[in-house]
Amino acid sequence: MAEERKRSGDLWERELQDELHVNLWETGRDRISPFMDVGVMIGQRDKYCAVVVDVPWRVELKDVSDLGARLNGEKSVAAIFNEVVHYDGFAEGNFANISFRKDGADDKPFSLLRLNTQLFKVEPIFLSDDNICTRLTITLPSRPKLVEKEHKRESAYIRFRIRRIPLSVYSMKLEQKDRALISSNIESRIIDFRINVLRGVPEELLSGNEKLSFPKFKRIHCFLTTIRDETCVSDTNDYKGYRSLMDEEVWNDYIRLDNSIGVSEENSVRNYLGYQWTASAKDNQSVKDLIVLGRFSMIRSDYWSIARFILFVLIFGVSGSAIWDISSQCFFVENPVGCGSKAKWLLSYLAFGFLLIGAKPLFEAGRKKMLRSLRAKN
Repeated sequence: MAEERKRSGDLWERELQDELHVNLWETGRDRISPFMDVGVMIGQRDKYCAVVVDVPWRVELKDVSDLGARLNGEKSVAAIFNEVVHYDGFAEGNFANISFRKDGADDKPFSLLRLNTQLFKVEPIFLSDDNICTRLTITLPSRPKLVEKEHKRESAYIRFRIRRIPLSVYSMKLEQKDRALISSNIESRIIDFRINVLRGVPEELLSGNEKLSFPKFKRIHCFLTTIRDETCVSDTNDYKGYRSLMDEEVWNDYIRLDNSIGVSEENSVRNYLGYQWTASAKDNQSVKDLIVLGRFSMIRSDYWSIARFILFVLIFGVSGSAIWDISSQCFFVENPVGCGSKAKWLLSYLAFGFLLIGAKPLFEAGRKKMLRSLRAKN
């Protein structure tokens, strides 16, 4: 009986080899255009001909690119997997054989595939509720015929990038009501990013696709990389913590959207932290989904807000004294002198103060409009 359970466990371990890695990158101080990296470990490569990914926003083919070519050495691959690796590249086969080094031996060997643009297919899906989704199909390349048998791997790994992700897909901002009256305010937002969660998925995506099958994932990882100024408070069981990104040069080269443009100080990975959520298989049950949920807060202040707050104190302090002076002089004195002039000055102070209060919301509205136009241009 014990032997039978052991064999069953070994079979279960062999079947559960698929993994999903998702990295959400929010670069730049204003997070104008986040992008997402998706990595799929396919345990039994020969059983599948393609990987299909559905996303709830509009994606253009120009926004999708392969990342296999960027993982061109042990340093870059080790940074992605956070493991010590052994790397063998095969230029003629357009792939690389990789294994993890543990106790001096190679473990979990797989092939890292490099994909060309022709293997990506983007299809818009128009739903009955007038929303638009996108189906991204990645055709797996066939094995090169000239590769020797000992270099063939049963498992394969693909990694690709999707750019221009709408922030509204996974992030909801909460604004402090009295932010126009104080020198600094706390900006909070809720991150809610769902991977393979079937609840709420439109039926149009799931019906009529008998050829498609959901993989039995052994593990689903999700990393959200955002600026260090934010702090995360999360009570979900799948939240594992956060860490800085080691090997800055490797990561800076990896995250560049345009190789012709250098990495600025603002966009350097030293300014970011990676927050990790992980769901792992257990009790002979595969991982079905992963819900990335967290509350992020950041204290925002600048010289203009501080100066505006000081002006508030001066204006309303003077106004308070003026109100007391006018009321005591104009209502309790038989022959008041100069009350009209003082009242005009009081109204001017109050008008200027209320103008300062309304200036910040107007500025924020203009800033949001400008960011929306920048996203549209990009």
